[in-house]
Amino acid sequence: MENNKYLNEEQYQQNAKKLKRIGKITIIVGILLLVLGVIFFVLGFSQFGKASVASETMINPDKAAEGVFGSFGLLFLGGTLDSLGFFVTAIGIGITIIAHKREITAFTTQQVMPVAKEGINEMAPTIGNAAGEIAKGIKEGLKDEEK
Repeated sequence: MENNKYLNEEQYQQNAKKLKRIGKITIIVGILLLVLGVIFFVLGFSQFGKASVASETMINPDKAAEGVFGSFGLLFLGGTLDSLGFFVTAIGIGITIIAHKREITAFTTQQVMPVAKEGINEMAPTIGNAAGEIAKGIKEGLKDEEK
C-alpha cells in the first residue's frame, strides 16, 4: 500500500536537505557565471578601442573586422553570461529560501509570540467585559420577548 501521509518528518528532512544542496549549487554556479561574464565583458570592453584604432593603421580590412567582431563578441558573451548568472543566482536564492522556510517561520514566531501574548493579556479584560455586556443585553432582550 502506498504511503500518502503528507506530514512525515523524515521525508521533510530529506527533501529539505536536497533543496538546500540544490540551492547552494545553483548559487555557486550563478556566481561563477557572473564572475566569468564580468571578465569577458571587461576583456571585450578593453579590446574594443584597440581594435578600432588598430583598424585605421591596418592595410588588411579583414583583420580589422575580425578584431572588432572579437571584442564585440566578448562584450556580447560577457553580457549574456552576466544575465544568465544573475538569473541562476536568483533562482538559487529562491530555492534556498524555500528550503529554510520552516526555520524562518519558527524564528518569526519566536519574535512575535511574546508581543502577541502581552497584547492578548492586556485585551482580555476589556473583551471579557464587552462580552458580558453583550450577553446581558441578549438576556434582557429574550426576557422582553417572553413578556
